[in-house]
Amino acid sequence: MRTLIVDDEPIAREIIRKLASKIPFLEIVGSCDDAFSALEVIHKQQPDLIFLDIQMPGMTGVDMLRLVERNGIQIIFTTAYHEYALDGFDLDITDYLLKPIPFERFLQAVNKAHISFLKGQKMNQSEDVVKTDREFIWVKEGKKLVQIRLLDIVMVRAMADYMEFIMAESKVLVHITMAKLEMIMPSPTFIRVNRSTMVRQCAIRSIEDLQIETILPEQERISIGPSYADTVKKHIKEMF
Repeated sequence: MRTLIVDDEPIAREIIRKLASKIPFLEIVGSCDDAFSALEVIHKQQPDLIFLDIQMPGMTGVDMLRLVERNGIQIIFTTAYHEYALDGFDLDITDYLLKPIPFERFLQAVNKAHISFLKGQKMNQSEDVVKTDREFIWVKEGKKLVQIRLLDIVMVRAMADYMEFIMAESKVLVHITMAKLEMIMPSPTFIRVNRSTMVRQCAIRSIEDLQIETILPEQERISIGPSYADTVKKHIKEMF
């Protein structure tokens, strides 16, 4: 994703640049210290993603965004003040990050933007050009980044303070909450079936008596929680 950084503080721009350099699918195409120069770069470079500071002299990030023709551009606000972040939600931003920005939170926001970006590509191109198996997320396992194709994931389940991504031939343990995970994983591709488990729809082999059998061999059945049953049934019906 072609990425632009807009922040009047040099240190803040450098921090975001270093964080972004750890994400293989991000390409920095510009770094601006004010909104006016950013508008020019946006016109010339046509970025896919903008990290945008809110409080800047001359023109705020919120005011700048009102002047931008979005065309699918993903916007992630960056700010040191929680109250300012609320100003942008009527502008349909992708996410906001509070400074100082931890890498785990940065990665979550970028994954969210990447999935939205890929969905936008699908809408603008034929299915023959943009295929589902090009969609993936990056997660942090220990000290390393791991790329996981969404099509490879069978289910994700909570394990204490971690979430375990379960594929047919591997597992990845990630330090993330279910609430944050739901923000990243595309719906209805993935369905929350109980308090601790999400399942990819196409990985469901059968459902009987609120028990899910997945495509994994010898995998124990997954119980659908009573409060999730209606949602699961709704999504399943939409498939037919």
